[in-house]
Amino acid sequence: MKSLVDLPVTGLVYFLAGEPGGPLFILFILTVDCAAASMTPRGTLLYTGAAVVVAAGIDLILAAGSLTPIDIWPQVIRLILLALVGLGMAVVMRRLLLEREVARSVRDQAERLEELDRLRSDFISSVSHDLRTPLTAARAGLGMLEMGMGDRLPPDERSLLQDARLNIERLGLLIDDLLAINQLEAGTLRLQLQPLDLRAVALGAVPSVHAPIRQKGQALEVDLPDPLPTEGDPRRLEQVVLNLLANVHRHSPSGTRIRISGRCPDGEVLLSVSDNGPGIPVAELKAVFERYHRIASVEAGSGLGLAIAKGIVELHGGRIWAESGSGQGVTFHVALPRQENREEP
Repeated sequence: MKSLVDLPVTGLVYFLAGEPGGPLFILFILTVDCAAASMTPRGTLLYTGAAVVVAAGIDLILAAGSLTPIDIWPQVIRLILLALVGLGMAVVMRRLLLEREVARSVRDQAERLEELDRLRSDFISSVSHDLRTPLTAARAGLGMLEMGMGDRLPPDERSLLQDARLNIERLGLLIDDLLAINQLEAGTLRLQLQPLDLRAVALGAVPSVHAPIRQKGQALEVDLPDPLPTEGDPRRLEQVVLNLLANVHRHSPSGTRIRISGRCPDGEVLLSVSDNGPGIPVAELKAVFERYHRIASVEAGSGLGLAIAKGIVELHGGRIWAESGSGQGVTFHVALPRQENREEP
């Protein structure tokens, strides 16, 4: 509404100056510029047309019929300039409106994605916690049943009971992975750091994978003769070892030899998990640590284990990487800072 008042006022000031094409003609250009800031591109064009008509009319009135053909050209040029200014402002405002719409759309989409990610995170956390109670009860019940009646059951039923307990353990590891990846993504995973021997952590994780490795006809070799002193969260580092062992077990055929070893190079402790299976294509050695990544020839697994291991190791200030050659198996290395002056637990 203010822009509709600006044009008559500008015209009146220009008319009172009594000088066609004088310095006050610039007021029309300024009026068009100001109007464009509050109008749509179409409105700006209409306003510019009105300004051109008003300016031309005032020039004719002030000239009072005394214009010669030579005098007309400066007036025409001024009016063309005014029209071009209005057209340019309309184009600029059109561009600004489009960019504003795009920015609003991107912002709305980002907010929707953020909300969906929050809902997904809350859902995973809630479901994982809710599954722990019945899972713990089932694990305890199967354990008591195996201790109380395991020797009296026929071989087939005893094998079925062992398979059930094994699947309960696998489900527990999957729930741990879901919680861990959720916390890593949210940046809420907290470590309970303490001096520890990584060798003891690895040896504590080995019994959990003995049964599935043996069931698949694989062999597990442990080569951990020396302490691996470092500082870390025992539960999280055990999760790293379990995920590495589970990965090589799951992706290796029957008859594969799996080996876990450790040593202390300069300033670090190094834990390695390897196998003599088919290996990993060189092009995928880095990609295997990405979330949900699966090797094309392998469908098993959630695709979270190695991503979780990488996240936990990096939170400890360490490194994790894979080495492989065609038909030469794969080796996963975990390197953590060595704590020379720490008293061994």
